[in-house]
Amino acid sequence: MAERQPYAVEVRYDVRVPVCDGLALSANLWLPVGAVGERFPAILEMIPYRKDDWRFNSDHARMTYFAERGYVGCRLDVRGTGSSPGVARDEYTPEETQDGYDAVEWLAAQAWCSGAVGMWGISYGGFTAIQVAALRPPHLKAIIPMYATDDRYTDDVHWLGGCLAASEFAQYAVSQVGMNALPPRAAYRGADWEAEWQARLANTPPWLLRWVREAADGPYWRSGSLAPDYGRITCAIFHIGGWMDGYTDPVLRMQAECVNAPRKALIGNWVHSLPDSAYPGPNLDYLHEMVRFFDYWLKGEANGVMDEPPLTVFRREYTPPEAFPAQMNGAWHSEAAWPTPRAQPVTYYLGAGTLTFEPATEAGVDAYEHRPTLGTRGGLCWGAGVSPNGLARDLRPDEALSLTYTTQPFTAPLDLLGSAEVELHLSASAPVATVSVRLSDVAPDGTSAYVTGGLLNLTHREGHTEPKALEPGKVYVVVVALKAAGYRWRAGQRMRLSIASANWPVIWPSPYAGTNRLHRGQAQPSHLTLPSLSTENQAGGAPVGPTFKTTPPALVEVGSGSETPSTWQIVEDVLARTVTVNIADGDTSVLPGGRVTLTTTETLALTASAADPAVAALDSRVTYDLTDESGHTEVRSTGTLRSTATDLHVDLELEVRWNGRPVFEKRWQESIPRQLW
Repeated sequence: MAERQPYAVEVRYDVRVPVCDGLALSANLWLPVGAVGERFPAILEMIPYRKDDWRFNSDHARMTYFAERGYVGCRLDVRGTGSSPGVARDEYTPEETQDGYDAVEWLAAQAWCSGAVGMWGISYGGFTAIQVAALRPPHLKAIIPMYATDDRYTDDVHWLGGCLAASEFAQYAVSQVGMNALPPRAAYRGADWEAEWQARLANTPPWLLRWVREAADGPYWRSGSLAPDYGRITCAIFHIGGWMDGYTDPVLRMQAECVNAPRKALIGNWVHSLPDSAYPGPNLDYLHEMVRFFDYWLKGEANGVMDEPPLTVFRREYTPPEAFPAQMNGAWHSEAAWPTPRAQPVTYYLGAGTLTFEPATEAGVDAYEHRPTLGTRGGLCWGAGVSPNGLARDLRPDEALSLTYTTQPFTAPLDLLGSAEVELHLSASAPVATVSVRLSDVAPDGTSAYVTGGLLNLTHREGHTEPKALEPGKVYVVVVALKAAGYRWRAGQRMRLSIASANWPVIWPSPYAGTNRLHRGQAQPSHLTLPSLSTENQAGGAPVGPTFKTTPPALVEVGSGSETPSTWQIVEDVLARTVTVNIADGDTSVLPGGRVTLTTTETLALTASAADPAVAALDSRVTYDLTDESGHTEVRSTGTLRSTATDLHVDLELEVRWNGRPVFEKRWQESIPRQLW
């Protein structure tokens, strides 16, 4: 059926949305211009990333796309950010989630709305969509979270396997100190503008201090997390993820656990960027897929979208590893159910450098030193999006300093779909130690290409709520879950498992020098288990998946923008025995007419020490330069985190200038005890 002619679009700026505690939040609306009395569903996105300058151009393009197709697009600034009043006391507060509930119901009650509302968002906006859906607003019919999590502790930029995230944590945490200090749009606030801004500056805390204090899972992290009560969501879910992103596991978990919600899921190869342009390809028109889903659930169109398989993923195959691949080999693959009954566990036992189907008769012990600077051949981050977000290269230099276990060349393809795990019999000479596991695909020429990995602070071996120190020398049986993957080892390739004590700069190094020992053999059978879709257990076959639109969406272009050339350097100081990772990035947004511009720059230096694992440091510097009708605002936020064996010393500074004069300065200094990490 031919697509109907697009609606003309009316844009309304700074529409005030009342919420239950008396605030009126700022939203921009894109409305289809229809016939008299015609009403439309609404699509809500709520994030703290400044709709009136930094995200204006991209917001306008996407929301116009929705409005042209018969939806009211609503872009809402989270309370205390952008042009919304209030204070952003933390991310994903109960008040913020309630605001989303109130916004959904406000949209549904407007004269131009049909009463059906959807939510969507990438990253933060995906989080809010999940959290608001858990409150069950009566008029919320469907959500499309993209690169978002159901569990703030296990899958976000704070803690990874009980280890403090380093690169992702520092970049996001310090940048938000600066962004939260930018003013609301003066044109929208009138005489109260400067007073509202000063109140924001005086009362907005740096979020990262609480994140570091909350080193174990508990009530703080359960707030804003869907897990473990997945039954709270009853509206339809279309969850989109990327294998190279940090939020892959939540896609499959929610597909399996949200049993009260109609749902489907899509996972491509992508990093933390939109699927129409993200690397690695193949790419697809995600807006086209979103509209199909919303047409079904918000307009009642019988377009067959829910007749398609509930899970479609891109199953990767060996691709020569590089940091920024445009494309990866493989094919789209669908399953009729998730979890799929077609997956069967396959177990490989660790031998003397080998992976075999039977444990070795003779016991063996493999020792490896704690090397806190190890890991830089892997990706720059766990996947959530530290720009330039480079991927893993050939892993052999890291593997040379790790334990490695490798299969013989495969005689037939082996498919992995889901989460593999390793059970390891480990001992350590220190009370705190970390294990980093990588699974790779080894080509006939020896090149080792990353497939997936897992991280675990061994003091969290019994769970993340109550860490327990290790007894030096005692052998523990620990299970490390690997990040979910969809992958095929082709015939002639080999599979390799590597084990190390660090993954720099993804996680902060454990603080004690020492030796770890892996025990293997029949009595202590360390092993890898993966869910396999090999040909011998594919009875019934996979269903035929959807055919995607692969040409980019047709979007209006407004304003302009540019990106600062990125930096990603790995510097080894031979004399000091340190490895420093230097990262720099930035961009400029110019709004239509050129009178509003926002330039951002970020630099990050992360240093780990082979001489003393306890001594690690990061220095982050972020600048925001905003020009609008109020004049010129300069915000500088800096963050320094330095560790000893017992504490993490945090030093944050914020400096704000307006039209050349200082308007706010503050420094936060705190020493936070390390809680067995």
